Amino acid sequence: MSARPEIASFLKALDRTQYLPADQMRAYQRRLLEALLRHARAETDFYAERLAPVFRADDTINWDRWHDIPIVTRKDVQENFAPLSARTLPKMAGETIEDTSSGSTGRPVRYLQTGIQHLASACCGERFFHWHGLRPEALTARIRAAADPATAYPGGRRVAGWRIGQPDSPVIDLSIATPAKQQIEWLQRVHPSYLISYPSNLRELARVADAAGERLRFNLLLSFGEMATDDMREAISGHFGMAPLDRYGSTEVGHVSGTCPHSLKHHLSAEVVFMEVLDEDGNPVAPGTPGRVIVTPFYGLAMPLIRYEIGDYAVMSPDPCGCGRTLPLIERILGRTRNIFRFADGSAVWPVLLSRDLKTYVPLQQFQTIQHSLTDIEFRYVPASREQTNDLAGLERYIRTRLHASVSVRATAVDAIPRSPGGKFEDYLSLVS
Repeated sequence: MSARPEIASFLKALDRTQYLPADQMRAYQRRLLEALLRHARAETDFYAERLAPVFRADDTINWDRWHDIPIVTRKDVQENFAPLSARTLPKMAGETIEDTSSGSTGRPVRYLQTGIQHLASACCGERFFHWHGLRPEALTARIRAAADPATAYPGGRRVAGWRIGQPDSPVIDLSIATPAKQQIEWLQRVHPSYLISYPSNLRELARVADAAGERLRFNLLLSFGEMATDDMREAISGHFGMAPLDRYGSTEVGHVSGTCPHSLKHHLSAEVVFMEVLDEDGNPVAPGTPGRVIVTPFYGLAMPLIRYEIGDYAVMSPDPCGCGRTLPLIERILGRTRNIFRFADGSAVWPVLLSRDLKTYVPLQQFQTIQHSLTDIEFRYVPASREQTNDLAGLERYIRTRLHASVSVRATAVDAIPRSPGGKFEDYLSLVS
């Protein structure tokens, strides 16, 4: 069975546009942006006046004033569902689907997505699979948050056609609520070629399999849904013998970027989303400098998200990628705003604590570091055994070295680290506003 003509056409276009020179890509993006701006101004209450800075008196667009458009926050989206929703849509938008994000932060977002937005996002995902040589006929297993009861252990839900344009591609889904030991048994029984899950879950599978003397092997590992910390990458690579290939995006925005097979950095899918990296004052940062991620998905016609602050920080690469693709290169995606630790002197860090280092002070199975105030750090850990010797003074020295000299550290032994509402483990959490 062949792909629908519009899917084949979009995939063919993506194969070409990934090599466009910068000036041609800018023109390509501006055509899509202009259509989105005019549609949002005419069809939504939210943008009726908000886009005025970029429209000249003669109704042409002044791109030099793009940064004068106010940034849309997650709270704006949560509180303005009706004003953000378009009254009418062009025929090319396709069907409209309403859904809600997983709410990993405890603050889900209700959103609308068009058929063309789904198609564009899925085609970028398929291009990512092409980059890495994923065979469409090979079985893929996905372990993720899923509401369908059929995804429960011990069976899982098997379907075909999970990849766009590949109607016979097989996948089997298992709920992330399944304990790690049962996930391992299920994977050994199902025997997929490829495994897709959250980085924190891949690390947990590695830890539990190592403890049981098991070896899990796949042709490729793919991750999504959260930022992979250094500790996650180290543990995953150590057990599976390969780093996970990552995709970045969100449910309300869709696909944003994916790992390049050459550099293992992220290529931005610039044909479907415009991305800015800004400082705290809203100014663009230089490549190599961390900044807030602001995105504008071109095909979000049912609920336009123009200059939407997705809640992450990232660093753009100052250098082009050696693969030959001209798509912008993201050096690193650092994590969510809630993962940044800030201190009284105005400094901030993305915490980096490694299990192999921590275990020299406190033998542990798992950990979570929480910042309760500018100086109060709680280190929660699951002990490796009931009777063990801990070097808590050494632990505090290590954490202060990695975070900030001003902090005090209290260690709390717990029976388990809970998953977030979205089914993920969160190593670092700041409660400092």
